[in-house]
Order: sequence, then structure tokens, then C-alpha cells
Amino acid sequence: MDKRFRILQFPLTCLSVLALLLVSIRLAEAQLPKVHRVGVLYHAGDTPALKGLRAGLKDAGYIEEKNLLLDINLNKTPAELHSIAKRYKEKKIDVIVAIGSTATTIAKGATQAIPIVFMFSSDPVRSGFVKSQARPETHITGLTAYTDYELQGKRLEVFKEAVPTLRRVAVLYDARPGSEHHAKGFEVARKLAPRLGLKIDAKPIKSTAEVDETLASLSNVDGIFIICGNLFQQRVKTIAATARERKLPLTGCPTWQIDEPGVLVRYETDVYRIGQRAAWYVDRILRGAKPQDLPVETPTRFELTLNLKTAKQIGLTIPPDVLARADRVIR
Repeated sequence: MDKRFRILQFPLTCLSVLALLLVSIRLAEAQLPKVHRVGVLYHAGDTPALKGLRAGLKDAGYIEEKNLLLDINLNKTPAELHSIAKRYKEKKIDVIVAIGSTATTIAKGATQAIPIVFMFSSDPVRSGFVKSQARPETHITGLTAYTDYELQGKRLEVFKEAVPTLRRVAVLYDARPGSEHHAKGFEVARKLAPRLGLKIDAKPIKSTAEVDETLASLSNVDGIFIICGNLFQQRVKTIAATARERKLPLTGCPTWQIDEPGVLVRYETDVYRIGQRAAWYVDRILRGAKPQDLPVETPTRFELTLNLKTAKQIGLTIPPDVLARADRVIR
């Protein structure tokens, strides 16, 4: 054999092997599932909404640690959430899920490029998250906390049905600047109260410290009603303990655990269902949809939960017809 041919044959063989290796590597890479990265921002603790989100993503075909990486951050201060949102931007994750208006505001301030799916924004248009609920026209979309302010009237009505002896109710609501929607909810409850035979003792709150001061000064009331908001989440145990000690029936909020000793009744949106629907938004965006083309949804399912343990502790008997209507009863 010609020496020249033998010399040329070797590099050609090497090139062929190298080409086959490259093709094999590319085929292997093509067969690997794409890993989607989703970050979750929330200033409070675990919530049924997060469980619903995980279940919804699983139903859509996403398996954590396989084709989905969930970066979940709970129980964070606003300052910590700012840092986390900045990290999400730097990592260029695929979608941010923001639970609550505070987390959504922080996410929006951190990035205009990463799609954001919010849960439980009270008024996304007023908050500047979207142009309209029907057509967001921004990089943000998601699900509101409730259909409208009339829900507060329904909550008060259910409270009165569960506790027929109610006469004077302390109503706590967030009165900080920028929380005008809480005041609107309070006005709905205040106007309805006379028709229910109730007198309202308004308790506008502007800080967590004021929550403690208000609880300490409560007098001549026989129930506590909360216009739910982030301001009260840090004082859940304190409010519930006060209600239990004074034998006052207390309404719970979406992010409050209804089985917290002291909380009696909760009538709110189906939080788990909200999480499931948020997963639908995340899935659509990961498949190429634009947030601006996905309309904001309002809740369609509501739950009545009653805590009979608390009822017993405060010496209350809930009417049988109200018990029969409950979606969940804690005994």
C-alpha cells in the first residue's frame, strides 16, 4: 500500500469517528427533556394555592427535578423578595409566579422581560399590573383575589348566619396608603350591616403594631371580622388567640389556616383551585403564549369552612342548616 494513502487514511478515519460522536451527542441532547425554570415569590408561608400550583403543573406533564425546576421562596421580607426577584432576572428564568399584590409589585419592578403570573391581586388594573382584565397588554397576567368588593358583604352575611347572636362587630381593614381597595370592601360591609341587624365598629389599621393595639383596646363587641389583606398575616396567631381568650367569633382569611385555634368561619375563594388555574397560565406561557394575550380570570368557586373545635372553645353552637352547607367542617 502507498505510504501516502496510509498517512491520509488515518486522519480521515479520525474525522469520521469524530463526526459520528458529534451526531450521537446531538441526538442524545435532542432526546433530553427541556428543563423549564419557574420562580415563586411569596412573603408568607405555605399555602393551598402552592399545592394547587404544583398539582396543576404535574397534571400538565411537568415533573419537578426532571423537566421542571421550581424555585420557591416563602416567608420572606419585602427586602428579601427584591433580592430574589433580581436573581430571577439575572438567571433569566422562564416564568415568575407572584402570590399576592406585594410580590407582584416587586416582580414587576425587577423585570419587564420575564412573564409574570400573579395570584390574589385585589385590583390588577388599579395596581398597574395590566391595562385591562380582558386584555392585559403587559408581561403580566393571572388571577384576582375575588370577583368584586361585594364578596365582603357575602362574607359578613355568612358570618351572621353562623353566629345568629352577633350584634356588634369589630371590622379590621388595611387603611395604609395604596390600600384603598380594602376601604371599598369595608364600605360594602358597612352598608350591608343594618340589613343584617349588625352594628359596625370600624378599625382602620395602618401598621402591624396597630393590630396589637386595636386588639388590646377591643370592647363592647361580640365578633371580629377581617377585610383580608397582607397586613394581618403576620398577626394571625395573635388575632386568633385574642378571639379565643375573649370568646369572640372570628372570620378567617384566604391565607389563614382555618384550623388555627380561634378562627371560626371562613368564606373565601377556593385557594387550591386558584393555584391549579395559575398552573394553566404557566403551562400556556411555557408553550409559547404571551401574557398580554391571556385574560385575567376572577374566581368562580368559593368555600365555606367551619371550625367546630373553635365553636366549642368559645361556647358557640352553629345552626344545623349552616353546618349542612359547609364545604369543610373541622371537628
